[in-house]
Amino acid sequence: MIKNLLSSLVVYLVSALSSPVLITAEPITGNAANGKEPYFNHGCYACHGYRGIGKHNIANDVSGIMMNESVFLIFLRARSELNPPLPFQGMPHYPESSLADAEALDIYAYIRTFKDSPPLAESNTTLQAIIRSAQSQHQAQ
Repeated sequence: MIKNLLSSLVVYLVSALSSPVLITAEPITGNAANGKEPYFNHGCYACHGYRGIGKHNIANDVSGIMMNESVFLIFLRARSELNPPLPFQGMPHYPESSLADAEALDIYAYIRTFKDSPPLAESNTTLQAIIRSAQSQHQAQ
């Protein structure tokens, strides 16, 4: 019972973080190449996108659940769509019987490869046209 309470507290605190977190120097033991297939087979992409940018972003180390492998496993095991620690969190529960630790750590390693690299604003011609138009309208006033 104490372990479950502590796990829930860790999940609550880590998942409540809204800014990029410091990823620990703990080594990644999973295999990123092996994590791609289970990431898609377990439907992770439905909320987290194909490269970690979706309804709930996990790319670029912005999510507290990606702090290290231990926190990631606690989060997977403690979560439940029936009783989420916070009302806005509805991630399915993944007990070890449905997702083995080794496979979960492979998914973790795969997710850690996700980097979102949006194009620079300067390379977006439409955005630049909007900015120039706004600047000219502002100067005309």
